[in-house]
Amino acid sequence: MSRNEGLHPNLSHLSDVSLFSDPIHGYIPFVSKPVRPDRSSERDLIDSDWIQRLRSILQLQSARLVFPSAEHSRFVHSLGAMHIAGRFAAHLYPGFNESFPDVLSPSLFESLLRVSALFHDSGHGPFCHFYDDHVLKDRFGISHERLSQEIIRGPMRGVIENLDRSPSGHFLSGESLSADWVAYLVGKGSRQDLSIPEPPEFIKRLKPLFSGLFTVDNLDYILRDSYMCGVSIGPIDLDRILFYTRFEEKYLSFHRAGLGALEIFLVIRSFMYQQIYFHRTTRLFDMSLEGVLGETVDLLSPGNPLEHLDDYLCLTDHFLIESVRLWRKDPNPLRKALGEKWSSFLSRKKQWELVYESEWRAERVQTLFPEELSVSSREKEICLSLGLSEGDLRIDIASRDTRPENPSDFQKRGLLVWDPLLKTLSSDPMVDLLLSLPVRRVMVRAFIQRREGSSSGSGHLNLVVKESLENLG
Repeated sequence: MSRNEGLHPNLSHLSDVSLFSDPIHGYIPFVSKPVRPDRSSERDLIDSDWIQRLRSILQLQSARLVFPSAEHSRFVHSLGAMHIAGRFAAHLYPGFNESFPDVLSPSLFESLLRVSALFHDSGHGPFCHFYDDHVLKDRFGISHERLSQEIIRGPMRGVIENLDRSPSGHFLSGESLSADWVAYLVGKGSRQDLSIPEPPEFIKRLKPLFSGLFTVDNLDYILRDSYMCGVSIGPIDLDRILFYTRFEEKYLSFHRAGLGALEIFLVIRSFMYQQIYFHRTTRLFDMSLEGVLGETVDLLSPGNPLEHLDDYLCLTDHFLIESVRLWRKDPNPLRKALGEKWSSFLSRKKQWELVYESEWRAERVQTLFPEELSVSSREKEICLSLGLSEGDLRIDIASRDTRPENPSDFQKRGLLVWDPLLKTLSSDPMVDLLLSLPVRRVMVRAFIQRREGSSSGSGHLNLVVKESLENLG
């Protein structure tokens, strides 16, 4: 097979390609049989313990308690991301091969992107990003991306590097997929594993597909999460974004004609945070997990997961939830106390009640909550002024930059824009687009501890909390 042959399924091999049915993408093809019996296939990757584990990692941590149909898993999301990566591979390969002649066959190029997308979330733990922030980051200074890299370069290296084909056809003689390349692509910024060998330039140029304005990851989860939650969003023109992504002068770039579709996507992404990920009740349930999840993980799977991968393999939402269900009757006082808290959480019993909610400008938040003054200090201050017991009030700040990339950083490493009139590549049009979006959306909420017979829901108290919060400083 010539390297210049396009990414089109080889009809003689269609019997070795199977299909998943998916509500978002229709049919998702995958390689069910390698070219040679002693090699591995995408089926082997998908059926591996590490990818099958993702069936038991729920996509939306606390939001599933708010949106009843949001019961999908990281497994189906990973398959969707893999499919989108394959579509990008087919579209990008001709330009990639012009920029980097004969470094990868089209099939190996396709496999590189698809396998990286399949494994990008393999390191997630129970309750996903909440576990990331409150256990992995706080206790060990790592992330799920770092764990994904360890899985790729450790237990899954042999299977990955033994692949011999992609859905479009087999690799050229002597070609193989490097697990180090896959691990590099799934890493994020400073969370990159420094032990990974420096990849060649052509691998680095693919990084924006996995960490950037739009990625094979967020193009799937925005579509999938909105659909599964039943939240209506505007049209995400995946086809148009795909069409206008291209290689130009060795850089992954975006054609100026597609900027409108990209802007719509970024606005919808921000809307999703407002409506789902930062929903007031989602945040309320997240608060109930604080101080519970970490202690529970200490009992179920203690230690740094990087040093105990075998134990981490079993640590999933399903394992955790079914374990803690039995703890209410455990003779061990710690397990019993945690079991009661988990029972309350799983039964959707709300320990907190919303008494204040408003969207603030980032500058106002920085003024009232400067870095040197913790949120807990402000909480104590308000409790004291209102005559509440310490700990009765919680302030929750949900913040997300509407622009996934900082414009100043974007000029150094961002996706370049191809201007067909000037025949130039520049970051300026993308920076202008980012600057036109709101800088940061910040939802500030206050919750009062629920107590039987309390007047926490009264309008008077809500007004007093509002005045106390907004007059801080």
